[in-house]
Amino acid sequence: MFPTYAIMPLDMSAERKNNIIRLIAFILILVILVFLLSNAMSELYLKKKPYIAGRLRCVIEVMNEKPDTLDLITLGDSEAYSSFNPMTVWNEAGIPSFLLGHSAQFIGETYSELKKALRTQTPKVVLIETHGLIAEGNLAENLGEFVKDELKTLFPIFVYHDKWKELLTGDDKDDPNFFKGFKIKTQSMPYQGDELLQNNGSNASVSSASRFYMERIMKLCEEKGAKLMLYSAPSPVNYNAATHEALTAYASEIGVPYSDLNAENDKIGIDWKTDSIDEGDHLNVNGADKVTHYLINFIKENVSMEDRSKDNSYKDWDALYERYLAMKNELENTK
Repeated sequence: MFPTYAIMPLDMSAERKNNIIRLIAFILILVILVFLLSNAMSELYLKKKPYIAGRLRCVIEVMNEKPDTLDLITLGDSEAYSSFNPMTVWNEAGIPSFLLGHSAQFIGETYSELKKALRTQTPKVVLIETHGLIAEGNLAENLGEFVKDELKTLFPIFVYHDKWKELLTGDDKDDPNFFKGFKIKTQSMPYQGDELLQNNGSNASVSSASRFYMERIMKLCEEKGAKLMLYSAPSPVNYNAATHEALTAYASEIGVPYSDLNAENDKIGIDWKTDSIDEGDHLNVNGADKVTHYLINFIKENVSMEDRSKDNSYKDWDALYERYLAMKNELENTK
């Protein structure tokens, strides 16, 4: 009789290792495919800017600017994009600027989007509107949003995934009302509340998240040789005596020039009956022009800025300004 042997099971540890290797290989291949598709779609949409609307458009547009042509970049949430007009800056001072602002831009996004802009630009001034510094939100929330924003940067397919039909069909949805980040708004809803900077008993402070990201923003500006400056847009809905004190103290603490335009209305001349689009929260184009005129002087008091209006390499700015005026007149006449 030959001896009988029990059939031994496969080495489970070796099988488990093989499964892990297969899983890792699958994940790596998937990441590589997503990365390659992301780069391909990113290149397509950088060339087809009309498909990018809303909060993303200003980021895409600033990445499309000719390298080292912007002397001033302004960032912030809706208080920024309703108060700063690059077309007025160009017309009055010959300073090429860009408004890298959009609705609900939290301070982590301000940092992330400034990083993107500074990859190709070396502005003399970075100007930040301060509403994002005092807006609610803790450091963990801001870090979470920052990570999401960075992942979108690494894998933009997750941003553009629902746009492929437009790309294939060539459906052009360009919004011509976009001027270096600024959108012309002519509607008017008067503010009828109390005087500006009222002491309403509220408290305000610069959050830990704002301090965390501002340290990094300051470092970015230092590395690029840009002067960091802060301003608060006229907005009785968002600013009061408490915010004025908190922001003034913070700006002094970090040594950054700051102007609270809510305290300067005698010089700016905002008419709250006509210059707000929504009862004192945001400004229309007339209010933005007044604020921008004031900000030009504020910037020039702190930094020597070159007038590039006679520079032939900036002739396209003149053409854009003419298109801006035509659209502004058209919108004002159709109110």
